[in-house]
Amino acid sequence: MTRILLVEDDEAHSSAVDKSLQSSGHEISRVGDGEKAVEFLTENLVDLIILDWNLPKMSGLDVLHWIRAHLGGGPGVLFLTSKLLEVDIVTALEAGADDYVAKPFRLVELSARVNALLRRSKRDDASQRILRVADYVLDLNERSVLFGGKNIGLTAREFELAACLFGNLGRIISRDLLAKIAWGREHEIASRTIDTHIYRIRGKLQLNPKNGLRLSTVYTRGYRLDEVVATDVVGDVDG
Repeated sequence: MTRILLVEDDEAHSSAVDKSLQSSGHEISRVGDGEKAVEFLTENLVDLIILDWNLPKMSGLDVLHWIRAHLGGGPGVLFLTSKLLEVDIVTALEAGADDYVAKPFRLVELSARVNALLRRSKRDDASQRILRVADYVLDLNERSVLFGGKNIGLTAREFELAACLFGNLGRIISRDLLAKIAWGREHEIASRTIDTHIYRIRGKLQLNPKNGLRLSTVYTRGYRLDEVVATDVVGDVDG
């Protein structure tokens, strides 16, 4: 099931879109302002974001800039906008929006645009199922990890955690999000359990600056995996 975040402050529009997309088999989460959208995306992974332009606290354009700065090109973004001037549409597309739907909109059109974007994302994902970072190769289909050409044995949960970290280089991943990914949304996992699994991953994969990667603990927030260039290794201490 695809996961969609709907960011819309008009309750009537939000409810109608929610009902329409759920009937198509999508899992919908809803927030009503830009700041809550950022908070949600910090803790949750989604496949698509439907984003209103005019939002309280942070505009949709500001949220879009945050998404592309912190989440990269991963999640698709569909803009809902009452701004119909060409300059506004170009601004949104150049900022990283994948498509836009003008208000007022028909639910059938919105649903068609959403499904088209998701199909496109799946085609793109199919060609990006191998992650290559430094001397590491993660095959997301085979669920295998090679380091220096040698296969490294990871448990299923260790692989899920490693894939999340490698797929989000430079981004802080919270313990809550790691728990959802490896154990499932319905479970509450103690921080110590997460820390133990991260410790094992660090050791098995030899994640240290000499091998081109630094796995850091970010106090009270989670973990971050960074690629390290050769000039940064001298005098570095593994965190």
